[in-house]
Amino acid sequence: MKFALISHVMPPSWSGQAMMLARLLSDFDPGDYCLISAQPPARGEDAYAQSLPARYYHLPHEVFLNRGFRHGLQYVRRSVNFAADVRRRARLIAEIVEREGARVILACSGDLEDLPAAYLASRRARVPFCAYIFDYYSHQFVAPEERAVARAVEPLFIRRAARILTTNVVLSEELRERYGVAPEVLHNPCDLEEYEALAGARVEEDDDGGADVEGAGEIKIVYTGAVYEAHFDAFRNLLRAVEELNRGGAGAGRARIRLHLYTAQTPSDLAAKGVAGPIVFHPHRHVSEMPAVQRRADVLFLPLAFESPFPVLVKTSAPSKFPEYLASGRPILGHAPEGSFVSRYLREHECGVVVDRNDAGEVRRALETILSDAELRARVGERARRRAAADFDGAKLRARFADLLRLDDARPSASRAAAEGGTGARL
Repeated sequence: MKFALISHVMPPSWSGQAMMLARLLSDFDPGDYCLISAQPPARGEDAYAQSLPARYYHLPHEVFLNRGFRHGLQYVRRSVNFAADVRRRARLIAEIVEREGARVILACSGDLEDLPAAYLASRRARVPFCAYIFDYYSHQFVAPEERAVARAVEPLFIRRAARILTTNVVLSEELRERYGVAPEVLHNPCDLEEYEALAGARVEEDDDGGADVEGAGEIKIVYTGAVYEAHFDAFRNLLRAVEELNRGGAGAGRARIRLHLYTAQTPSDLAAKGVAGPIVFHPHRHVSEMPAVQRRADVLFLPLAFESPFPVLVKTSAPSKFPEYLASGRPILGHAPEGSFVSRYLREHECGVVVDRNDAGEVRRALETILSDAELRARVGERARRRAAADFDGAKLRARFADLLRLDDARPSASRAAAEGGTGARL
């Protein structure tokens, strides 16, 4: 069943969402889908993953109203631009769908206009609409006028989707409770073979400033990915904990601890947010290098902020690096709010050490426990590998993804949508 995939980021972008799409679609025939995005594809040094061979369509943003920045008029300006751009995109998407002969539209979260435009396009083209919610749409925008628009239109397409995919059970529970829908959980995929090939092998020394742990006598905490408002206070807690442990270990023969960041963010930008101290910065790496980078870690750090502009987004987030961390078999230190998917999963399956309070002292004690207890490190590492195989195996998830796109038995996802007979929404 050919489908049109709509996302604000596409492979080979460094974005976690783009990399997840690349993994899910790697076995698909390029004639079975087409790609539609408001961003041009990454090229050259901005390409961090494998490109997809399917036909690509670029639908750039268009601004219709440039005035109205005072006295609350930004809400009017944003609403007018939103409605006009959604209608324009819906028309263009419908034309692409008809030209390509696509029988399903699958739209991903991330862009304010994509999901509502894709829904309207499905009405125009008379094909089913599916929503792939990587991040909670109505909670992911910081600007008040964008958040207001998102909250107003989210019910219109969520309740009428033929199928809803989410990345984790916490997000599914939130949508089920709010809208009465029944989302399908499709965990973020990981290509486990790349990690299994490294199991038991000694990973060679890093080549861009990082030190090999055994050779340098260094304890290496590793984080791979973007660092932004969803992480800042968790990083500050870790760095305070590391500094305290380094001071306490001076003269006691304990190795120095440093945080190794593999990220596109610059040291100066992070320092402005208080993320500074015993850090080794590495450039963002190609996705193929991540297994070796993560296997080199003594501890993998998985943070989510306790105080951020989007607490519900943090709670329902499933970081794309999460299955990679599990598959590496290295001990994970999860520092995320109580009830979030990250802390809930690690605690429930005992496959990592969790600190779910905004407390640098607790982070220090947890880190000290990990570093001093070899049995604990081995136990949580082995459980992590088992969980990666159970829930995040890319081959299994690709097959499930294909099954979920076969919509012969699909119905609108909520009883209200059924009662309305699939009536189209007006934007």
